[in-house]
Amino acid sequence: MAPMAGVTDKPFRLLCKRMGAGLAVSEMTISDPRFWNTPKSLRRMDHVGEPDPVSVQIAGTEPQLLAEAARYNVDHGAQIVDINMGCPAKKVCNAWAGSALMRDEALVGRILDAVVAAVDVPVTLKIRTGWDAANRNAPAIARIAEAAGIQALTVHGRTRDQHYTGIRPSTTPSPGSSRKFRSR
Repeated sequence: MAPMAGVTDKPFRLLCKRMGAGLAVSEMTISDPRFWNTPKSLRRMDHVGEPDPVSVQIAGTEPQLLAEAARYNVDHGAQIVDINMGCPAKKVCNAWAGSALMRDEALVGRILDAVVAAVDVPVTLKIRTGWDAANRNAPAIARIAEAAGIQALTVHGRTRDQHYTGIRPSTTPSPGSSRKFRSR
């Protein structure tokens, strides 16, 4: 079961695992330690009583903060660390996290190297096919991930600009149309 903020909370993960899900990844948690003790983060990082394997998704921008977040989560029960480079949310991308990271392959490499070196559990990665139709670099990111030692890769079959819809933003709306998007 894929992680999704506001959806894959602990009760939902427990239900999915009871119903047969082999892997249920936690909601995305921020790598900045200043926020780890907020009620929201504490709920997202609570894995007490959760059946194995416990997979925690982290998000951020700074390689060393992500490495520390991975260590922290492993120390608190994570058996798999998943790095989010697929979230298309504006507030995440504006902080240069989530799918915005796909725009800087060198930074992706530094993040993956730092996180893999920081923990002794499998590290996985979630990406999109690219930032937009003109910048589909998932194969290049996959090669970087493989070189860094990433154990599994999840690819959303959409670009960041398609968000959750799978449709491409229209740059020139048709006359009389009130739709913001058009189908491919």
